[in-house]
Amino acid sequence: MIAVAFAVAVGGAVVLERALDWPEATGPLAPDPQAGLRAQSVLAQLLLREAGLSSRQDPLVLSAAEVNAFITGHVEVRDAPVWPVRVEVDPAGVELAGATTLGRLVQAGLGSALARMLPRSVGDYPVWVGARGRVALGSPGQAEFLAHTATIGRQRVPVSVLWRAVGGRPRALVWRMPRIVERVDIEPGRLLIHTRRPGPRRGVPG
Repeated sequence: MIAVAFAVAVGGAVVLERALDWPEATGPLAPDPQAGLRAQSVLAQLLLREAGLSSRQDPLVLSAAEVNAFITGHVEVRDAPVWPVRVEVDPAGVELAGATTLGRLVQAGLGSALARMLPRSVGDYPVWVGARGRVALGSPGQAEFLAHTATIGRQRVPVSVLWRAVGGRPRALVWRMPRIVERVDIEPGRLLIHTRRPGPRRGVPG
């Protein structure tokens, strides 16, 4: 029994160490002053296509830098355990990640009473969390981020554990998408948005 308890304690310490250790490539992104304007241009083209004012059918391209610029400038999530969120795009999928504190994770996952018991130095300890997945189109006009892997620090955890740690699956992971969007493909460093031709409007001959 002592040997088992010792093994469990050692294993728990290793997991905790990995969870509190930051992965590589978590430094600040290189600034790109034009990324926000390019993201707005893509969104404007989507709206033109949806309104039938553009006949273009080529895939629209959003780089990871442009997605990050759009989130920073146009998305606001109040009182989120992890904010701002950093987006990375690679062949394995889209990763949403960011820094939080151990205190915020304890508060979101286990309750504010336990979080208040933590010494300030412990509660303020920075923790990096992330989820990797894909962008799926559900019902017309709706897109959703579906995570298939998750990490706390360098420790892989079940996705359900991450959502519990941050206080539940964020509602911001489901958002409105123009109905003409057919699919979103992932390439290294960018997203390809494929559109279909809009259907005839009511009262307008097809």
